[in-house]
Amino acid sequence: MIMFIERNFSQCSSRYAQANNKYMCSLDPSKPLLYLMYYDVNNLYGWAMCQPLPYAEFQWIEDAANFDVSAIAPDSSTGYILEVDLEYLQHLHDRHTDLSFCPTRDKPPSKRENKLLATLYDKQRYVIHYRNL
Repeated sequence: MIMFIERNFSQCSSRYAQANNKYMCSLDPSKPLLYLMYYDVNNLYGWAMCQPLPYAEFQWIEDAANFDVSAIAPDSSTGYILEVDLEYLQHLHDRHTDLSFCPTRDKPPSKRENKLLATLYDKQRYVIHYRNL
């Protein structure tokens, strides 16, 4: 039952951005004001290790047709790992192009080996923790 739970993905991406505001020597008043914010987020691994992990008493959902994932509290003592079909909406593509959600194991074009790919494609039978939906 638990053998289908598996995904690991890491990526470094670099985006170019240029601020344009009163604090910059290069302020261009003809362009819109633009402020940049950088977050140095530490201890994500430590936070993840403090989250509950599944370890026993796995069960299949009895009535999957009436299962409502939005009714589950984020801090519920019962967790759910779901197999879902996902539609990656077109209006999200520009915002998610650098790091799209829900990577899949697939062969890139002209490659022999499977890789973990973060794409903007719709996903079928995707296995995901309910808090990530």
